[in-house]
Amino acid sequence: MVESEPLCIYKYEDYLKHVTISSNGAIIVGKNILIDGFSEKPIRIVTHAHADHVRGLEDSLRYSKYILASPITLDLVEALGYVSRDLVPLLRRKSVPLDYHQVYTFNGDKVEFYKSDHVPGSVQVLVKLRDSGITIGYTGDFKLTNKTEILENTNVLITEATYGNPMHIRRFKDSIPQILVDLVLEGLSRYKRVYIYAYHGKIQEVMSILRDNEIKHPFVLPRKIYRATKILEQRYGFNYGRYYCDDELGNLRNDRFLVFKHFNSAKNRRLDGNGLHIVLTGRCMLEPLVKADEYTYIVAFSDHADFSELVKYIELSNSELVVIDGSRSDNAEFLKKALLERGYCAVTLP
Repeated sequence: MVESEPLCIYKYEDYLKHVTISSNGAIIVGKNILIDGFSEKPIRIVTHAHADHVRGLEDSLRYSKYILASPITLDLVEALGYVSRDLVPLLRRKSVPLDYHQVYTFNGDKVEFYKSDHVPGSVQVLVKLRDSGITIGYTGDFKLTNKTEILENTNVLITEATYGNPMHIRRFKDSIPQILVDLVLEGLSRYKRVYIYAYHGKIQEVMSILRDNEIKHPFVLPRKIYRATKILEQRYGFNYGRYYCDDELGNLRNDRFLVFKHFNSAKNRRLDGNGLHIVLTGRCMLEPLVKADEYTYIVAFSDHADFSELVKYIELSNSELVVIDGSRSDNAEFLKKALLERGYCAVTLP
């Protein structure tokens, strides 16, 4: 053990022998289970269809025996192009669609998925290792709502730390949906066009929020996102109202509509007065929205738990040892320090 680790870690040295997190985000549990990254393990789990959690999937397809994910995630991985076309047959052959609370066993190790409120199809993972008998839970990415189940009483809980800094508390988060609706209505009234920039999954969540608030104007989606949205509707019962692929824009007769784009394209937005631009990010902590320029607002909309939610989840979990994923966030050490101060035994990996 290194000098900076808390003394309580020595009590759980045997647990830590069964958990590894690599710098590329691969979470390795026991001898067989790999989650959200690449390593030479027979079982690869994908918790949800975001780029940093499908990293190395093509390598896993070549090496691993089986790819476990929720049915939605497996469909979205294919629809969003996370594997090349020539590897799609291999993905379909090795995929094991696993529903929530359906137990999958490999060499005696048991895997079970729990519900997570993050994006469609996202899961938490509970592993019970045969040889040691210990239970290890992994939250993946989540926000703490009544849709997120708590992994309780595990020997080890692995958690994300995207907003693990104590400064990262959104006291206004419950008001964000109404703020977003009001901003969209203002943009439609003033400019007729509203452009919304967000990540996969968050786009569909916002579409649902707007429909639930009686915004019936058409949505326009890039082809890849359009294809994923169709899958969610046709196979999984989601309903997003009227929407079109962006190559059908010429056929759209309605004079007011909303255009959804991937978050990364916000830097290329056209500030010509022909529309209002709304960029959705969890990075805003002090204000619910910020006016970036004459035609752009940044709205504090997040699909990740803030600091207070991370601590609350850990409190509810009642786990013996908390392992914080430091491969995806610079805030892991902040969360570790805060947990130690509260009496939890916590360590960051890698």
